[in-house]
Amino acid sequence: MLVLQKYGEREQFLKQMNPTTQRFAAKYPAKAFFSESAPTLTVLRHAYGENMPAMWMLPQIFDLCEFTGVKKMDESQAVSLANVITQEYGYLKVSELLLFFYRMKTGRYGMFFGAVDPMRIMDALSQFMRERAYEYELKKNEDEKREREEAAKNAISLREFCRRHGYPETDDILEAAKFINVNSPKD
Repeated sequence: MLVLQKYGEREQFLKQMNPTTQRFAAKYPAKAFFSESAPTLTVLRHAYGENMPAMWMLPQIFDLCEFTGVKKMDESQAVSLANVITQEYGYLKVSELLLFFYRMKTGRYGMFFGAVDPMRIMDALSQFMRERAYEYELKKNEDEKREREEAAKNAISLREFCRRHGYPETDDILEAAKFINVNSPKD
């Protein structure tokens, strides 16, 4: 698998993709969203085993708990939260989740009062998913615009098309259609 080639064994992956790498995702959010080399949680499961996505996520969760300065969630809550995220959002890349946890620390999705609440984190993840959808839509529009611009570079006018194909030169699409349909090969 490509993940094993890029990151090595499970322990190496966990060491490389630890919570301190969240800042890189925050610095380059476009890379976090659109990197083709960042594995998804599902890919992690296939490469390293069933419990790997939760195993990777737990340090992210505990790091967030430490950062908040409020009452921490207990280990069973953290494991449940990691499993729910893995189950519901297996298509997310680890780079996207790094960005999410960084943004949680900034207060972008609200704050914790009294205790770190798994439901609050899930709600924040829903907000992050809306941001993600917006970013993907922007990228899709940019890609489509770039494709149109590239196609326009090779475009020719109707008059030029007619000239190249031996039809009477015209700028009128209906007129050209008459010539093209009459002279098209019959099935």
